[in-house]
Amino acid sequence: SVCPRDEVSGAIYNSIDTLTRIIECVRPKKSVFGGDNTRKTPEDNRTAESWVRTAVCIIPMVEYLINIQARFDFQAVFEGGGSQKTTLSDSDAKALLDSGLFRELLSLYTCTQNGSDASNVVRLQLLRTIFALSVQAPEILGRYVIRVPDLVKEVHSSNFMDSHLVDGILWTALGSSLLESKTEAPKPRLKLRSNAKLTLPPVDTSTLAERCSAGFEQLCKSCNSALISYKEIVDRDNQSEDDENEARKYKETLGSIVKFSNYLSNCPHGIKIWLDSSNNNDAAPQKAKTAITDLRSTLARLPSYADDKTGVTGSDHKKDDDNENLSTDVHSEIRQKATSLRQRRKDFRQVVSLVRSSVKVIALALESQKGAGLSLKAPMLSYNASSKTD
Repeated sequence: SVCPRDEVSGAIYNSIDTLTRIIECVRPKKSVFGGDNTRKTPEDNRTAESWVRTAVCIIPMVEYLINIQARFDFQAVFEGGGSQKTTLSDSDAKALLDSGLFRELLSLYTCTQNGSDASNVVRLQLLRTIFALSVQAPEILGRYVIRVPDLVKEVHSSNFMDSHLVDGILWTALGSSLLESKTEAPKPRLKLRSNAKLTLPPVDTSTLAERCSAGFEQLCKSCNSALISYKEIVDRDNQSEDDENEARKYKETLGSIVKFSNYLSNCPHGIKIWLDSSNNNDAAPQKAKTAITDLRSTLARLPSYADDKTGVTGSDHKKDDDNENLSTDVHSEIRQKATSLRQRRKDFRQVVSLVRSSVKVIALALESQKGAGLSLKAPMLSYNASSKTD
């Protein structure tokens, strides 16, 4: 019998030509390789966001093929995230490239700048899906994507790193890993719509490696600071709305290290690409180890709250009638505060547990220094920055 997943995957592959044409129809008419030949018509204005609806439908199909939900913190769609049997093969990657689907996904991203907030969210999800495809088949799709100037200019910029720290680390790692080779590997020909000769911008691979290293250091430092500040807010007696907002911000920051760890665990080539980039800069490996060691030290100093029995014992003495209502109100308020504190500590334990597991995965990757063929067997980490008490 045929596995249902294989049937669905086969149906998607059989439809890639159709999907390619659909994307081509809805994307703005601007060359993926730059230029000012954007054409706008009244019809374009009426359907300006049609590409968003199309992308929302097609992204999950791509995720099904590659078994990675890059838009959701690099979680695996199915079990066995790091297994080659559940991810994209080289022949499948070549099919996506030859069909034009991968090119159209790139075109859709580079031609949809300066949209609404909603469209920018989908655009970022599309970029992460493009990256997941690229890292699944780095020698085929990865080498293709790093030769698209408009995309490379954006994802390798310092502004992009500042706005999307983990994404910036991953894109610079991919670029550094693929561009370091001194032997010329076969490269796919870019399928231009004109006969114009493409002049590639010069890329300094050591600079990419330095940016990747600096980004990882910043990731560890920001998580270090977030852990300390988050713990202080958890134990604060009188919680205000500002405190809740601050706690939410710190949890989102800590979610970044979980996302990076999921990438290493669930992407077969993820560790090798990151370590290749690290090895392109002499100081990077030691800096990374120092940064992750500092983070582990901070985690070790945090309270576990494992036996948290915060609460209020009831009063056994008989209350006077005049004071009964007042006493009840006071005890009720104290109980509410104690309950809130227990919930905050419970949330803290859960977040710290995820961060601790993520740091362990990253530390193992750094200690290996092998990369090729290495797959870390770790549970998929699902992170939600929201909380019942937020």
